[in-house]
Amino acid sequence: MHDDSDIKIFKSKTEDSDSSDLFALAEEMRRNIVNGNSAKAKQLGVKLASLSPDSDDLGEELIKYVRNTAADEEVKDQIVTLMLFCAEYTLLGELCPMLAASATETMYNVIKEKFTSFYNSISNGAAVSFYHLAVKKNRDVAKAIGESFAMLCEQDSKLIKTMGENVFTLTCEKVKEIISEYEFEK
Repeated sequence: MHDDSDIKIFKSKTEDSDSSDLFALAEEMRRNIVNGNSAKAKQLGVKLASLSPDSDDLGEELIKYVRNTAADEEVKDQIVTLMLFCAEYTLLGELCPMLAASATETMYNVIKEKFTSFYNSISNGAAVSFYHLAVKKNRDVAKAIGESFAMLCEQDSKLIKTMGENVFTLTCEKVKEIISEYEFEK
């Protein structure tokens, strides 16, 4: 039989790092619950679920743009999908990952509950994936989003590309404005 009493077992740095990361995550979660940010993120998600060309609180410029140009139902559905992508994209840029994830999850849950067939079409479709690729692969994100939008609308015209660019830019601006209304604690 071997005497292994002199063998020492060391924790790897990875284990220490993982524990530290978990404690930091738990602390961030606790802080966001205590300061009200978690509740605000869920309220924000509910608000963002109502983004559509028919919404009255989009802002005058965006309302004029999407209502005057969106006659075709397929294009209108693509506008809504793009607007939801913009909400998700802007949340990730403006909030910490935990709060962005909470707001995004709430947004999609509300859409799933209220607009099940639309939710099924966007969750099973490729549109959001094309927008993610456009963001990842291009420096001029708005232009790339416009091109993806035109492709998804199956209309390769400058007008449709410009529409996609403008919907992206204006919606991201509107979502930033909405986020600021919630006054998240830092």
